[in-house]
Amino acid sequence: MASPVSTITQLALVPYRFLLQVVLSCLNERNLITLPVNFFVNFSPVFIWLMIFKNAGIIPHEWRPPIHVRLMKNLDEMIFSINTVSAWISCLLSISIASLVYDYMYRLKPEDTRNQADTVKDDLTDDSFDLDVFVIDDIQESTKGESEDGNNTDSSISSRSEPVDSFVGARKVNVYMPLNCWYWMPCVIFAMSWIILNFDHWMVTPLTKPKDLFAWSLYVLGHFFVPLFTAIWLYVFHTPGALKYYSLCLGLQNIAGVITHLCFPNAPPWFITLYGENASANYEMPGYAAGLIRADMAMGSHLSSDGFHLSPIVFGACPSIHSAMATMSCYFVCYYSRWVLPKILLLIFVTCLWWSTIYLDHHWRIDLSVGMAYSLIAFTFLKGRLMKKEFDFVTARRKGDFSKGSTVGMRVFQGTFLQDFFDPYS
Repeated sequence: MASPVSTITQLALVPYRFLLQVVLSCLNERNLITLPVNFFVNFSPVFIWLMIFKNAGIIPHEWRPPIHVRLMKNLDEMIFSINTVSAWISCLLSISIASLVYDYMYRLKPEDTRNQADTVKDDLTDDSFDLDVFVIDDIQESTKGESEDGNNTDSSISSRSEPVDSFVGARKVNVYMPLNCWYWMPCVIFAMSWIILNFDHWMVTPLTKPKDLFAWSLYVLGHFFVPLFTAIWLYVFHTPGALKYYSLCLGLQNIAGVITHLCFPNAPPWFITLYGENASANYEMPGYAAGLIRADMAMGSHLSSDGFHLSPIVFGACPSIHSAMATMSCYFVCYYSRWVLPKILLLIFVTCLWWSTIYLDHHWRIDLSVGMAYSLIAFTFLKGRLMKKEFDFVTARRKGDFSKGSTVGMRVFQGTFLQDFFDPYS
């Protein structure tokens, strides 16, 4: 029987061992030098965006283009005001564009797919790796998830082949996607955006303290924490490389957005509320927190007021970076989550965040629509890379390569019942 001292020592070592397992799982055959280098490289687009934004104020004012005060307001009324014919034409146009994007960029060919639900059901009752959804000439047939050379004897995959076999419910190689993937969601959001934005605009009045606080929580907290938690979720639960392309999508769209702000500056709604639509704008004017001031007053603070007063880009209404980041997070959750609830929650978040930006007088509806369009372009441009990463992920699992065929969470809890919890194909 173990002595009390030995038991206490073993218990004291548990946190250390767990921390060591976490570190080793994150390293995943890398070293302490290459890991931070990879992190910096993968997140460099986001860092570049932040650097451009933070240093925008050093650009001499005489070099910068004139500021458009009424342009976005007039376009917003023309495109979204339900009392005009042009608005209804815009609604039909957004649906038509979304349909064309889906047909040419997202639609899967019938011969490239199988019924996902039927495939999963069949393969869960099949002990073999006879994957007719895997049309690969250069991978030899395997029956138990072992590597071709037989040298990989890792039992973490091969001994658990039956539950892991559910990954064969995904698509064919050339259109490979995770289980229950809502790959079409960017097109749906674009098609529905006109209706959603008008609904959000209708819900703006009346102004109340509870709505002030709710809008603040979405615009300030949600804008920061939702992308952060999405990144952590992708890193821990999903295909290696998913976080890299999430960062790349965010970085590309935000860099494009901030360059647009600098080259094509537009006044936000609060400017017209304060000075009128006939006022002239200049780069000496400070930022303004607008509706966030009401939330500051309700909470007895000045954080929002002080932060926006020092903003390096005051006239960056279009496109809305808030809208772009929210919709990009929604795209990735809808793409990777096999569960419906997270997808629905992110769709609700996008709808509510759009409302908050209008309610707080920070953006026109067209700003949000353009921000969403930037995210659609970035995601569409890189979605082929996501399919390639998913293909590599499942190929590694077929070969019994636990290092490349596992998520961070699977590696941390390798050999325990929690491994399945972090397995996207369990």
